[in-house]
Amino acid sequence: MWSLDIEKGTYWYSARFMNWLGLSEETKNLDEAYNPLPDAYRPMVVNAIAATIQPGSSGLYENEHPIINRLTGQERIIHVQGQVVYDESGKPVTLNGTAQDVTQHRQLQLALEQLVYQRTEELAVANATLAATNVELLDSNTEYASVNEDLEEANDLLKRSNENLQQFAYIASHDLQEPLRKIQQFGDLLRTRFAPSSSEELVYLERMQSAASRMSTLIRDLLNFSRISTQRDTSTAVSLTTVLQTVLADLELTIQDSGAQIKVDTLPTIYGDSIQLGQLFQNLLSNALKFHKPGIAPHIDVTTRLIETTELPSTIKPTRLANRYHRIDVVDNGVGFDEKYLDRIFQVFQRLHGKSEFAGTGIGLAICKKVATNHGGDITAISQLNQGSTFSVYLPAE
Repeated sequence: MWSLDIEKGTYWYSARFMNWLGLSEETKNLDEAYNPLPDAYRPMVVNAIAATIQPGSSGLYENEHPIINRLTGQERIIHVQGQVVYDESGKPVTLNGTAQDVTQHRQLQLALEQLVYQRTEELAVANATLAATNVELLDSNTEYASVNEDLEEANDLLKRSNENLQQFAYIASHDLQEPLRKIQQFGDLLRTRFAPSSSEELVYLERMQSAASRMSTLIRDLLNFSRISTQRDTSTAVSLTTVLQTVLADLELTIQDSGAQIKVDTLPTIYGDSIQLGQLFQNLLSNALKFHKPGIAPHIDVTTRLIETTELPSTIKPTRLANRYHRIDVVDNGVGFDEKYLDRIFQVFQRLHGKSEFAGTGIGLAICKKVATNHGGDITAISQLNQGSTFSVYLPAE
């Protein structure tokens, strides 16, 4: 708790707040009261308080800034709120308020993205190591004993990687999401209880909630990517036509809002994981709907044909050999992309457009790549800027 006596120009602090500031007396003049503020933040706080107690203001004060304990040097980040009290004539008398220590919340936000990138890098290293080991296994049949040892080592590495990913999945779905939900909930509470009185306050509130929403989406997409990378469910017969119909039903509102026209061939039935295959088509169709030209409704064709192994493009490296493959094309009339970036678009966090142009996390196509390879196939694309794109998925037919 804290209170500013406007007429006397003095501050009163509660015992707990004094402990944060490293002050020994409850009442301080303005110069002493502002000493715990870092130099870079002092003018901002002073000006904000001065504006709040001016006649004609809303009388509401809210700020967030660091403070430094004058005795220990410990730094905290505090969230401050206050309300001006007026006398009978309408003259401001005091500014009373509270302060909340949000240091851990802010540190968690900063650490969150570092943790996400670290876990993703560990996954990539583990998968690359396993892939290299599998190649050595195929090329070294005459050295069975040595290869067997390598395989056991690779399996241990994969097991550790999967355990790390499962731990990350738990953190992402529980501990890391919780503070983000709190940020959005408190933002909604501020909207309803305090009704921001200026457009500037509303902008700050929207920025806070938007940042929390983006981070929540990023965590969810990374969680999906990690699950696809670690889960190996038993394959069953899956009708891709049924899968695609379910995806189109989920995207119905987006399709209606964009005025999109979508034509779909009768797709084959393959053996695989229906949930993963649904994620593949969900991401491909969502991208085709999202990356359309301004003022032009999306036109999307989903076609399929059966091809021989000899017809596979040189860029396609299926993870399971077969005599024939289903080629499924998703063709759109959108903004397209320069094919020199083809290798990048299927990697995690690789975006060719800024978030101000098109929303997204840069993980969707990486999920598509992982689903295709999990099913023994691969994915590629052809495109030109402003000429649309064709994403081609190759899946074993036998």
